[in-house]
Amino acid sequence: MKRILLLTSLAGWLALPGGAPAQNLVGDAVRQELEDRLRRVERDLEAVKEANDSLRKKLGDLQRNSSLVEDSAAKVATASNNALQTRASKEELHQLRDALKESEHRREADKKLFLEKFEELRKLMASAPPAPVFNAPAPTKSAKERSEFHGGGRAKSPPSGVPDTGVYHLVEKNQTALEILKAYNDDQKSKGRPGKITLKQLEAANPGANMDRLRAGQKLFIPIPEK
Repeated sequence: MKRILLLTSLAGWLALPGGAPAQNLVGDAVRQELEDRLRRVERDLEAVKEANDSLRKKLGDLQRNSSLVEDSAAKVATASNNALQTRASKEELHQLRDALKESEHRREADKKLFLEKFEELRKLMASAPPAPVFNAPAPTKSAKERSEFHGGGRAKSPPSGVPDTGVYHLVEKNQTALEILKAYNDDQKSKGRPGKITLKQLEAANPGANMDRLRAGQKLFIPIPEK
């Protein structure tokens, strides 16, 4: 700047009368200086432009690198989530395996307990007193014998559907008519004989007997067909 001022002052001095050649010389120098300055400014502008382009390029690279970093971070996050899910799945498998083991242990424990209870029940049944046994069916009585039991005389014809053959049963304590019928029906079934003695037949074969109030020692005629 000082140099330009100096050249300007010199040009003004040379502009005085009698200084035309010097004036031309100074004007050329000033012009040259201005052109040099202009070229330097142009070079500076070009350098700034190049620097700007370089900065833009670096900014683009930074943006691309940032995108790559973001993608990498997303991939890492996805991989981490997958790893966590895999770990969770493994933990669930371990829990399921432990649950199955526990279930197996419980099953074995229940089986052992069942066997112990069954053995206790078997011993209890073995030591229990024998169940009451119903009187074994006696040989089949004839109609004559049956009439004698009911007071003698000639036997009357039995009611329709009631066999005139059978056995006498001695009622035990607290024994019911249904229990007596079940015992004889089971005996008939075990012998392969068809048919079933009904309560109605039992009442018809024992007129006057109250089937709802049987007495210990009471005799009942059980009508059993011969075949």
